[in-house]
Amino acid sequence: MDDKGFRTINQLAGHYSVLDMLMILISKKVRYIFMFVLIFMWFRNDSQKKLTLNAVISAVFTLFIHTLMKCFYFKPRPFIKHRVGILIPSKMDSSFLSKHTLLTFAVSTSIFLHKRIV
Repeated sequence: MDDKGFRTINQLAGHYSVLDMLMILISKKVRYIFMFVLIFMWFRNDSQKKLTLNAVISAVFTLFIHTLMKCFYFKPRPFIKHRVGILIPSKMDSSFLSKHTLLTFAVSTSIFLHKRIV
């Protein structure tokens, strides 16, 4: 499933410049959007300060678990196994678990569980 999904997405690389630019932008900058949202929530009011603090604690805990898991399990990134073109240079570390995915779920789930309307 990983390989099939990777090939489906990667075959588009280099063919559509707008899509390439969008994927590069998302890959490099989406974490700053999360930080901006958390900072905005922190300064909004006191009830959202607790929510923001919970989201940050969740993210830190998730990164700690991620670091531990990387010590015991390694899965090569698909572009290493298949020697394909990539849009931006990337680390050669394990693809499991993806930090982008972990942080997105940690922050989003923390916010969702405490204040669904947000």
